[in-house]
Amino acid sequence: MKISINTMQKLSKIKNSVYDDIKIEYLYHSNKLEGSTFNIEQLNVLLEENMVVGEHSVDDVQETINSLELFDFVVETLNEKLTDRLLREYHSILKKNTSDANYGFVGIYKKIPNKLRNVDIKLAEPYEVEGLIKNLLDKKIENIKDIADFHQKFEHIHPFQDGNGRIGRFIILRQCLENNVDLIAIDDEYNKEYREALYKAQTSGTVEQLVQVFEKCQKRLDEKLQCYKSTIEQVSKEVN
Repeated sequence: MKISINTMQKLSKIKNSVYDDIKIEYLYHSNKLEGSTFNIEQLNVLLEENMVVGEHSVDDVQETINSLELFDFVVETLNEKLTDRLLREYHSILKKNTSDANYGFVGIYKKIPNKLRNVDIKLAEPYEVEGLIKNLLDKKIENIKDIADFHQKFEHIHPFQDGNGRIGRFIILRQCLENNVDLIAIDDEYNKEYREALYKAQTSGTVEQLVQVFEKCQKRLDEKLQCYKSTIEQVSKEVN
C-alpha cells in the first residue's frame, strides 16, 4: 500500500487510527527479527497503556520503548534529507538507556570491528564507515530495486556497533514513503528468505532475490491493511 509523506504525517496525529496499527505491525516484525520477545498484544499494551506485560530482558524492554519513539521520529523528519547526523540521531534514540549506552556505543559509528554470527561476510572496518556511509547517502533512490540495493549495502557496512538491522529497516520505511513505493515491513514469516536474499545480494551484488522478498512483504502488509484503505484514501485526499 502506497502512503505519501503528507498522509503518513497526518495519520500520525490521529489517535486510534491506522497509524498505530502500521507502527505495531512494523515494529513487531522488525524487532522480532532481532530476538525481541514482545508479541503483538504486549506491544499494543505498551503503546496504549505505557505498561510492560510479560517477561523480557531489560534491554529488550528499553529498545522496544525506544523503537516506538523512533518510529514517530522517522515520520516527523521525513521532510529532512537523510544525512549522517540524522542517521546517528536514529541510533541515539534506538539505543538510549540500554547497555550499549553504558559502553559509549550510542549515536556514533562503530569503534570496534563487528561481525555477523554464522555468516562468512566481512563487514566494513571502523575507519571505513564514515566514507562509505557518505557515499551511500548520496545514492539516488527511486524504486524498490534501489531500496533493496541501498539496504544490502547499508547492512554490509554495518556502521554501528549494534542495532544495524533495525536502523536499516527504518530506512526502508522512510524510502518507501519518500518514493511512492508500497510500504515494506519485513514480515517474520519471510525471515529465512530475507536473510538468504540479503546474503546473496551482499556476496554477489545482485538484488533480484531481495526485491522478490520485499514484494512478498508488500503484498502481506497490504492484505493486513485492507480494512483501512478507505481511511487512508480519505486522509490522502485531504492533505494532497
